[in-house]
Formats: sequence, structure tokens, C-alpha cells
Amino acid sequence: MNGRIKFAGHTMGTPGRDIYEVIDLFKKIGYDGIEVRVAANGQIDSEKITDGEARKILAAAKKQGMEFACLTSYYADFVDPEKRQETIAKLKRVAKIASILECPLIRSYGGVEPFSKQGVWFSDVWTRSVSGIREVAEYAGKLGVGIAIETHIGSLTMSVRDTARVIQDVGMSNVGMLFDYAWVEVAGVETGAAAVRAAAPYLRHVHIKDWTLESRTPLKKTSALMGEGTVRWPEVLRALRKTGYAGYICDEYEKFWYPKDLPEPEIGMKHNLEFVKKFLNAK
Repeated sequence: MNGRIKFAGHTMGTPGRDIYEVIDLFKKIGYDGIEVRVAANGQIDSEKITDGEARKILAAAKKQGMEFACLTSYYADFVDPEKRQETIAKLKRVAKIASILECPLIRSYGGVEPFSKQGVWFSDVWTRSVSGIREVAEYAGKLGVGIAIETHIGSLTMSVRDTARVIQDVGMSNVGMLFDYAWVEVAGVETGAAAVRAAAPYLRHVHIKDWTLESRTPLKKTSALMGEGTVRWPEVLRALRKTGYAGYICDEYEKFWYPKDLPEPEIGMKHNLEFVKKFLNAK
């Protein structure tokens, strides 16, 4: 990658505010860009928005000098025969919206966990997920849009190791990794600087968030401001700087899911941005 690290806010942190309010807020906080929850209860509903409405949103962002960093939808099931084509078609629509918004990436889950598909072999879950992501990527690539497969719980790609394997199997130049380190740490395959080094060849986008992890099994955690939880962020951010990564770091501020854990975004997201910049700018 060439260029500098840029910073984005995630609309997960701004429940109840529309996309225009978020554009203004994130500009005031000091972000360069925006990652958008694409869902019926998100700031963009890909199943309802028209191309004209998307162009209107782009114009509002450009007026503020803001970019769209990533569109994050929740379509994931490439396995179930009744859901597979719907998942692929809806992800293609998200890619089309991204192209209108001049957004370089859409997030994809790395499929679904095999145990959620009783009677389907692991190898079939894997190959159907890989082929489904590939089909979306082929379409998105023609629009100039990339696919960022996230390291995330509930998918085939919680660890860096497994995410890299999916990316390699998909085999498309516009497909890379959305490095959500907090989940990588919970997975426990790679941690700290070693996780960053393993992810470096595939990085397209980075999520930050902190929490206090009380137990892995069963999973019990409480969302926290950056630096106030248990995630090994100082080590990870220093290692990320050493890789030469030059893309977006996005604050996946989890207020939508855990409204009582976190302060309002004007306070919490501002804190998180300053925290991250401190480590990335350190000599």
C-alpha cells in the first residue's frame, strides 16, 4: 500500500442518527472517512436505497470532505441452498451502492460456522463460502470495489490463519482482510504483534474496539474505551505501524449493540481516535 493511514468512524457508534447527521459528526470528531452499517436498522438499507439517494449521500459527504471507507452488511450464508443466491445477489447490490458512493470496500463475513449447518460437511461449507465470495468479488471488481473478509466470531474466519486461507482459496486480487484484532485475540491462534505480522500481506481495512474480557468460554465481555479494556492494543498498534500499512483504521464503536457500556460518540469516539493516533505517531 502507498500513502498514509487514515481514520474512520463506524456508524455502529451512532445509533438513532441518520447518515447526514453522522457525516457532520464524524467531520467534527476529526475522522477522514465513514464506515456504514448497511442493514434495515442501519444508516443505509441496501434493500431500499435507490441509486439517486446514494448519489445524494455522496454529495453530502464530499461537501464535508469526507470519504466512505467501507460498507458493512450482514449477509453471510453461502451454504443453505435457499439462501445462497439471495446472499450473493444482496452482496452484489451492496457493491453497486459502494461504487456509487466511491467507497473502495465492502465487508464480507467469511461464511458461516459449520456447526450451524447440521448435515453439511465442513469441506462443503468451506467450498460453498469460497465460491460465493468469489462470485461477489468478480462482480465487485468490475465496479472497482474490493471485498474485505473480516476476522470475526461466528464465521470460518475468526483467526488470521483461517482468513488468509479463505483469501488464498478465493484467489481474487480485489479480496483481502478486514483485520478485527479483538476477535483474533479471542480466537487465540495468533495474538499481539505476531497476529499483525501474519495479517500484514492481506490487510485491506482495520477495525479497533476495546473490551474487558472476563472469559472466553462462555464468552463474557464488556465494551470499553480504547486503552481501558484488556485487548493488547499498544503492542498491536506499534506492530501495525511497523508493517507500513496505509489504509483506514476504523473505530467499530459498539454503542449500537451495547448502549449502556459506552459514552456518547462525541466523547468516546473522540477518545478512541486520540488514543490510536498516540501510538501510531510515537517515535
